[in-house]
Amino acid sequence: MKTLTLLPVSFFSSCLWFLLVSSLFNICFCNQNSDPVQCIPTERLALIDLKNNLTNHAYRLSSWVGKDCCSWSGVVCDNITGHIHEIHLREPDIFNGPYDTFDELMKHMLGGSISPSVINLLQLRHLDLSCNDFGSSSIPAFIGSFQNLIYLNLSRSKFGGEIPHQLGNLSTLHVLDLHGIDAKSKSLAWVKNLKGLQHLDMGDINLIFASDWFPVVSNLTSLLELHFSDCGLYQLPSNPTTVSYTSLIVLDLSYNSFDTSMLPGWIFSLRNLSLLDLTDCRISGANLGTHGGFHSMPSLRTLFLARNTFMNSSSLLSGLSKLSNLRQLDLSNCDISSPILGNLQNLSLIEYVVLFDNRIVEEIPKSLSNLCNITTLYLRGNKFSGNVSKLLEGFCECDSTKLKKLAFGGNYLIGQLPKRLGKLKNLFLIDLAYNQLTGTIPDSIGSLSLLWALWFSNNQFSGLIPNTIGGLSSLAHLDLSYNKLNGSLPESIGRLSNLQDLSLDNNSLIGILTENHFINLTSLALLSVGDTKLVFKLNVNNWIPPFKLHVLRAGSCSLGPQFPTWIQMQTDLQQLDVSNANISDTIPNWFWTIFSILDYLNISHNNIQGKLGDVISFSPDVATVDLSNNRLHGRLPGNYSTTKFLDLSNNRISGSLEQFLCSGIQEPQPLEFLNLANNRMSGVISDCWKNFGRLNILNLEKNRFSGIIPSSLGNMSYLKSLEMDENRLYGNLPPWLLNFTSLVVIKLAENELTGKASFLAGLDNTRLRVLSLRSNKLEGKIPDEICHLRSLQILDLAHNDLSGNLPTCFTNFSVISGRETSGPIYLYQATIVTASLVTKGSTYTYGTKHYQVTSLDLSDNKFSGSIPDELLRLSGLRFLNLSHNNLTGRIPNLFSQNETLESLDLSMNHLEGNIPLSLSQLTSLNCLNVSCNNLVGGIPTGPQFQTFGELSFIGNSLCGGPLPACLQNNGSTEGITDGHGEADGIDWILVIFTLVGLVVGFWIILAPLFISRRWRIAYYCFLEEIWFKLQNFIFLLFLRLTKRST
Repeated sequence: MKTLTLLPVSFFSSCLWFLLVSSLFNICFCNQNSDPVQCIPTERLALIDLKNNLTNHAYRLSSWVGKDCCSWSGVVCDNITGHIHEIHLREPDIFNGPYDTFDELMKHMLGGSISPSVINLLQLRHLDLSCNDFGSSSIPAFIGSFQNLIYLNLSRSKFGGEIPHQLGNLSTLHVLDLHGIDAKSKSLAWVKNLKGLQHLDMGDINLIFASDWFPVVSNLTSLLELHFSDCGLYQLPSNPTTVSYTSLIVLDLSYNSFDTSMLPGWIFSLRNLSLLDLTDCRISGANLGTHGGFHSMPSLRTLFLARNTFMNSSSLLSGLSKLSNLRQLDLSNCDISSPILGNLQNLSLIEYVVLFDNRIVEEIPKSLSNLCNITTLYLRGNKFSGNVSKLLEGFCECDSTKLKKLAFGGNYLIGQLPKRLGKLKNLFLIDLAYNQLTGTIPDSIGSLSLLWALWFSNNQFSGLIPNTIGGLSSLAHLDLSYNKLNGSLPESIGRLSNLQDLSLDNNSLIGILTENHFINLTSLALLSVGDTKLVFKLNVNNWIPPFKLHVLRAGSCSLGPQFPTWIQMQTDLQQLDVSNANISDTIPNWFWTIFSILDYLNISHNNIQGKLGDVISFSPDVATVDLSNNRLHGRLPGNYSTTKFLDLSNNRISGSLEQFLCSGIQEPQPLEFLNLANNRMSGVISDCWKNFGRLNILNLEKNRFSGIIPSSLGNMSYLKSLEMDENRLYGNLPPWLLNFTSLVVIKLAENELTGKASFLAGLDNTRLRVLSLRSNKLEGKIPDEICHLRSLQILDLAHNDLSGNLPTCFTNFSVISGRETSGPIYLYQATIVTASLVTKGSTYTYGTKHYQVTSLDLSDNKFSGSIPDELLRLSGLRFLNLSHNNLTGRIPNLFSQNETLESLDLSMNHLEGNIPLSLSQLTSLNCLNVSCNNLVGGIPTGPQFQTFGELSFIGNSLCGGPLPACLQNNGSTEGITDGHGEADGIDWILVIFTLVGLVVGFWIILAPLFISRRWRIAYYCFLEEIWFKLQNFIFLLFLRLTKRST
């Protein structure tokens, strides 16, 4: 065996240097005398196999032909070895790409599968397959075989399933981006092997079971960016043993619902953080620990903390003033009430400030306008105050203003728009809606050529809309509604070819709209000009609108008298409101068929006639249809039951409800509001309500319906209002009527309903506030259980055959007794209760102030006994009518407890004694009738009693006031107590003249009426009662004859 001789080290060094120089010489020589290096054949075959397994509808891989794969699109090779180092197959996403539609984007996405042959790309360092569509297939496990991979991006590529743990073999990986795929991982143990990882993004991946996420990523010492947005995380350790990634620059844990209520203090120890995003983590408190807050994080440039209430802390807010590098700040929906703008006014680099939807009470400092680098300032939905004029003037003074988005809507700002507003040339959006701004809109606004949205609604702007508004060439959204603008609409608005939404409703605009106002509005989709005085005068025969509207709201404008035929071309309409538009025409046949689908239709309060169509297309479950107050006729089609809101009241609709309720309906219907009042419908009310369980409002009043109340109505658990008055219903009242816990209003007046009053025994938990059963045939005694209806504030049982004593339990009514106050009664959306009362023989309807009405009407029955003291202790009662009964006894002297009483009618009873003095002290009383009783004595004096005439007191033995003066010996205001003599004595002169005329038999009949005032009054009361009953009979007879004739 030969022994090896060790040569000197210098010899080996010389050899190495020689080899190195020779190699460099050969390389340089070859580069100068050979073709560019081409890709490795085996790697080219791997790419060909990859291409064959991918779907490519847009031919994105059409360049993948030939031998030189290094020249193929998306492929990057090493210039020396020819090995493939990078594959870029990312497709621009829908948010950043050049495509107009989602379908176009889908066409360009790669699909199919990834060929396993790609593992032959041994030197691959960069693989980007993001923003493609792999059909929810699993991420191939063999991707973990790329030992040299540094960058892997599979984001938004529609992979699914469990993330393969083999990805943990990519030990050289620096960037791993998997966000936006529908995948999951039960554990992140595989991540701990990625020691060199600098960027980790697993946003939107389901990590709800990955409880080890925090200890795993805490040990990634090289990590610079961590993105775990919307991963279903719920654990955020408050006191971790180690936090190794103190060099972290980006931390994004947004949209996770952590189970901790406190923000842990270790987050404030990340001094190098440039971006912190905890949006929508719902954290309510903060543990500042020894770090003290945000002032310990001087590198912060972006701070997004929206929808976390822990920011409602003055100590945390004050720390913002130390963040001199801050560029972006989002504290929206944080329930902040403390002032904050003062902490921002010195942050000269800040560009983006979003504070909307908080409770911040603060005057906006003018110094805020010194932030000339700011591009976005959202303060909407707070309680900011101050003069906006000074702030906007300040921004106009910036040498180079960068302001693009300004949103101050929903605050308490005052002031006017500066005349130099047009200097803010970069403005893209300006929102000043829902404030208290005044003044005019300056002409300079027309210089904002980049403006995309202008929202000035719900202010007090006045004056004219400037003609320069036509210069807003980029404007897409314009809302000037609910102001005090006047004058005409400038024709220059017709130049806004990009305008999509135009809202001018509820202003004092006048003038005529012609074709010139719409000439170039080719993008217009929403036109809202309701509640103005604008007049549409278009060439109704030939005009072709340049737009295709989705929404047209022109209620209370003038579009008539002919039906506007240009609407026929708006086939894409989803909402149409031409109510109260002075249209007096026959509705055209095309109206019922032209629209592809409607979810809102309102042509009410016109004079439109014609037959009700039955083929109009309504959006099921949501459609609102209001055709009320017209002259439409015909039967009610069945397909209208698929709407949500249907109002056909005050028309001439005829026929029965059979087809509408029963025809082929097998499934639950969406109908919630049905108003067919004041039509000509007849027949029985069909018992087919079982599929209308969502109904809230049912109004069938003033029709010709007959029969009994159907039992299936008793199963409608959401019913709040039932109105069937003025029909021909008969039979007993159903026992379930007062058992509805949802019912608020019951109106069944002026029918022929019968039954005992015992049905009025109500339940304790009902919400009933209005009960009207007047003019029926109810009989018997009112049970005390009626007072279980504690919420009741209007009770009308007049014109029945009820008898017995009046209940003494009315003090149980919480509103009538004055124990509670009542607010507006909203039955359905903005629909309110209307209260109708009969006072002084006339019917009065209360709309917006209905909730202030409290009334008890028990008149024209057969009640007997005395007036209960409890009835006059109802301090919240405003109207009381007990007339035309058989009540006896004295009027209780308890009116001092009822200061709200406005109307009191005790006439046509048998009451006796004096008129109580406390009654004269009621300053709110404006209607009083105690006539035709047995009252005696003087009429008390009082400020209100001076307004009552003789008819309020006649038919008694009263004197004073509007009646003849009392005798001297009985002149007390307590009234006359002796009823044996004549009230005014005998007029002897009249007797003498009467005796002379006895020869004429006619005087024999009239003599007693002249002799006795008491007889005269008794005769008057008798005639009044007869006339009252005759009048009631004639009214009912006339009503029924009218219904038959129509």
